Amino acid sequence: MKNFFRSIPFVAVFGLVFLAACGSSSPSQLPARPTSVNVPVSSGDGSALSFSLKNHGGAMEGHTPRGFKGMGTGLFAGDNLNRNFPDGDGVQLFLTFDLGGIPSGTVASAVLSSEHATVIGTPFGDLGPLRAEEFRYENFSSDLWDEAPLVGGAVCVLAESSNGPFECGVAGAVQRSLDDSYQYVQFRVRLDQAGDRDGEQDLVSFFQSNSNTNEPGLFLLDVSVIPN
Repeated sequence: MKNFFRSIPFVAVFGLVFLAACGSSSPSQLPARPTSVNVPVSSGDGSALSFSLKNHGGAMEGHTPRGFKGMGTGLFAGDNLNRNFPDGDGVQLFLTFDLGGIPSGTVASAVLSSEHATVIGTPFGDLGPLRAEEFRYENFSSDLWDEAPLVGGAVCVLAESSNGPFECGVAGAVQRSLDDSYQYVQFRVRLDQAGDRDGEQDLVSFFQSNSNTNEPGLFLLDVSVIPN
């Protein structure tokens, strides 16, 4: 996990673009993405199967502002995304994992995690913990900026400090998707407050080499399920 402090020059991130809503094609029509990190294996008791899934990394993910309609490809949460961003407004990111290879059954555990977090400023001190909220959407688009999370859905604290760890349990969300025969499990990730109006960038971003590039594997979802 990389950590940058306020003493560095202001980072201008230009991931935000203002676009109309995406087309109406269903998620099942999207190109297949590489989601499985390894082959499912039996656990020690011979009953559970374990899977490690990568985030979609494509058209089903990105970020939106929290105070107005817009969207971009990078995975950011925090405020003052770039020099032209309204002071005090924030961004939130959306994640999708394809559960197509996981059998129906009882979810013994499911952990959402990332080892690709970069922290700029003091987002946790100024804006609160980073939370992952269970969400559902057919297409990622700018329309998600003010949508509500799934009613009764799971919420977990992904991180409370820049030192991490960036991980939390989401077994309830995965179980709900399997029970509903819903192909994906999806999350909105954001800090408690949109911004603090101090003019400083407080941001958590997830990337490997280019902050505006989303790709599979920036987040992992490790699932253990006992098949029916």
